Amino acid sequence: MALTGQQYAALEGNIRQVFDAFHKMSKDYNPLLYNVVKGSMAQFTDYTIGTAGRMSPWKGSVAYDTIEEGYTKQYRAEKYTTGIQVDRDMYEDKEWQRIKNRVNLVAHGVFKTLQYDGADIFNEAFSDGKYKGPDGKALCASDHTNIPNAPEQSNIGTYDLNYENLEKILRTMEDWIDDRGDKMLIQGNHIIASPNLRYECQKLFGSEKEAFVADNTKNIHKDFSFLIHPLLTGKKWFVVNRELMKNGAGLNWFMRRDPRKLERSGDAAKGDFNTEKLSWKCVGRWDKGWTNWFFIYGNNI
Repeated sequence: MALTGQQYAALEGNIRQVFDAFHKMSKDYNPLLYNVVKGSMAQFTDYTIGTAGRMSPWKGSVAYDTIEEGYTKQYRAEKYTTGIQVDRDMYEDKEWQRIKNRVNLVAHGVFKTLQYDGADIFNEAFSDGKYKGPDGKALCASDHTNIPNAPEQSNIGTYDLNYENLEKILRTMEDWIDDRGDKMLIQGNHIIASPNLRYECQKLFGSEKEAFVADNTKNIHKDFSFLIHPLLTGKKWFVVNRELMKNGAGLNWFMRRDPRKLERSGDAAKGDFNTEKLSWKCVGRWDKGWTNWFFIYGNNI
């Protein structure tokens, strides 16, 4: 005998409630790092372009500028899946805690997949084998170009995390040039680091006074924000301009289908005839990457 509609409605309502509650109480790092793009298209295509030159003195008519075309970057979603199955006997025997545990474990699996995937682009930032940008380079490389034939520039280092090295990196970012030879004036304002650098970040940026000195010196970097990502490995740390990173010019997450939604078969109240299991699935489709490189300077100590 199949479950009644009322019985099934109660079961499904509880399963969805537990599943949704898990995701609401879990810290999602990806919106802190990525511009999340949602849409119904098969792929999301982005482009890099050159910059405009400086204004020209008036000579009787408008001096129209010509913008150089750059690279093309395509984001095409891959597909991922997991699911929950509940034995009819578990429901009829009122084993609610066992059901809840299964739901929480699958919800954690979905959450864990998204967080590992979000951190992976930083963990692989210094290797050009996995996440190449539109210029064909790793996220952090010594030979980036803004558009084809533009000057090569570096956003990679092996600096220890301290005030002196931070200043060197900030000056480097400020000196990056566009394809017209003008400074882009990129302002670093945020640190992303692995847990191995938690102490340094808290000391360097968490106080009104400068860290590691005997004098009562004002901390000029106290307004720097920082994020310790629990899934970053080693002693990696990154200086970023947070606005450029998330405004679509930097990191992009193309979320074609969000896996944090439970779906069930149309006649799930009956379950599978042979196995007497009720089934719910989570299916997601997404891709991630970066369009422009100049929002970030990375260090792999």
